[in-house]
Amino acid sequence: MNEISIGAVGAAAIAGLVSLLGLVIGKEQKVSEFRQAWIDELRKCFVAYLVNINAICDALRLKNAGKAIDDIALLANYKSLNEASHGITLRVNATELPAKALLQSMSEFEVLAQNNASLTPGKIRDVEKTFIEAAKELLKFEWNRVKRGEKIFVWTKRIVSLAIVAMLVILAYAWATEKRAASDKNSNRPVFQLVHIERFPLC
Repeated sequence: MNEISIGAVGAAAIAGLVSLLGLVIGKEQKVSEFRQAWIDELRKCFVAYLVNINAICDALRLKNAGKAIDDIALLANYKSLNEASHGITLRVNATELPAKALLQSMSEFEVLAQNNASLTPGKIRDVEKTFIEAAKELLKFEWNRVKRGEKIFVWTKRIVSLAIVAMLVILAYAWATEKRAASDKNSNRPVFQLVHIERFPLC
């Protein structure tokens, strides 16, 4: 009966831990999906940021060369640039090192944009190179976070795995103890031997 009780309790505990791990995995899987969608949107903001900066630079260069440009289109580029800039700023964590490098390169772009004469292809290429490198590092950092999983998931998985191993060890020890006790009990039982009584002939 004790063996059955220990086995039932152990099985129920392991099943509960596995269920808990399943719930955590499901929840963290959904968080990872949201994070992946967030990364995709951030990548679009990177592209829009670079495209509109180059478009503004090209338009200003044509204007300085005396050619007519579409002011409405130029304003649209500035608007799209601002949208991309705010989209990046609101999505990144400014306290993390990859984000700091990215925001620094964006600040350099803003310094160039304060003076149209500074928006030359050469200066833009230098800052653009820094921006792209920082963007790649940030995307790699976030992708590794998605592959690794959220911190809660990682720690829960470790704790549940250790708990399952510990309970299996305890169950194995309890089972071995019960077996040993049963074996000792059987060995202490009195042994009855049949005694052969020799018959003698009657006188």
